[in-house]
Amino acid sequence: MGDLNKIMKAKIQFQDGMHFSGLTESGHDMHWDSGPRDSITSGPAPMEAVLQAVAACSAMDVISIIRKRRKQVDSFEIEVEAEKKTEHPKIFEYVTVTYRMSGDGITTQELEKAVKLSQERYCSVINMIKPNVNVSYRVEIVG
Repeated sequence: MGDLNKIMKAKIQFQDGMHFSGLTESGHDMHWDSGPRDSITSGPAPMEAVLQAVAACSAMDVISIIRKRRKQVDSFEIEVEAEKKTEHPKIFEYVTVTYRMSGDGITTQELEKAVKLSQERYCSVINMIKPNVNVSYRVEIVG
């Protein structure tokens, strides 16, 4: 039996159409849905959620690393762009992650170091998709 801290579980339940709901182990309610691009849905499609997970996972790493260096972050955003294959399984061919940050004394080099650590060592989501997806990144100091 594995370490209980390593075991994670997920469960979703059918609602209607392509709408599913789920409750995470930490108690967060999530909704998943899929439909034509401009249709009204109840939540993200699974592949949209993967992109959000890439951004959120890496963002938490980068913020943590920058804060450990005692830097003040004024703004921080991540934009993720991906292209899917046209054949099934329609996995991402590439993912480009753009990190934009501003803050007193934060340099491009510092942001680059934090992003590199996240991308290569800490971000579980990015490292989980890397064997099948070309993942690249850009950093920008704004403001």
